[in-house]
Amino acid sequence: MIFQIEYWIYISAFFNWVSESAGIFVLLTGVIALTWLGFERKRRGSFFGRKSDGENTSVVSSLLRFISYFGVVIGILNIWAGAMGLILDIPPSFKYGAISPHADHFTCIFLIVVGIAMLFKPINDLPLSSIIGLIAGSATVFILALLVPDSAVEFIAIWINPKLLLIIIFVIVTAIVGLAAKFSIGVLQTISKFISWPPIAFVIMVFGFVQGIMLWGFGISILANIL
Repeated sequence: MIFQIEYWIYISAFFNWVSESAGIFVLLTGVIALTWLGFERKRRGSFFGRKSDGENTSVVSSLLRFISYFGVVIGILNIWAGAMGLILDIPPSFKYGAISPHADHFTCIFLIVVGIAMLFKPINDLPLSSIIGLIAGSATVFILALLVPDSAVEFIAIWINPKLLLIIIFVIVTAIVGLAAKFSIGVLQTISKFISWPPIAFVIMVFGFVQGIMLWGFGISILANIL
């Protein structure tokens, strides 16, 4: 029990640190964007190209892909840092907090948007909408089977076979949720692909490095200087 308490204390302390260190994660976002730039540049064959001429399987390409996929973890922490910064009004770094006790909203929104894109970049080819639809349909049928009383089942049986009704409900729920998820996920995946396009990845990389260093090292935000 003592070890479990200590375990959760460490986890809580880590996420508290993440919430107070948005500047560091802006800098890490620049590193991930650098891997996007390298991997997508090699895969597409040109800096501005949008189509791939074939998958590059070199060691460098594989390493860049691995680091890019590691961005999923950074993406989750980005979302946490950005969301907690907005909700709790936490400064993005300790040096920034010494100047202003409030969050930098631009940094928080940047982390949330890019963090979401990081989550969806490695899973562009997975049939997520179908998986979500099947899970929703199965969960609905399972819950109905548990909650509907026997008296209601007997009444329903007068009009239609209860098993057939569950199958119909499963198909309908799966189709509706799958279509809704496909649209929502499609939008997020499009944003993810756009953000990893080399010219955009280059901009994010430069911004991540500059903004991260300014926030973490000097307690200054680019947007604050511009305004």
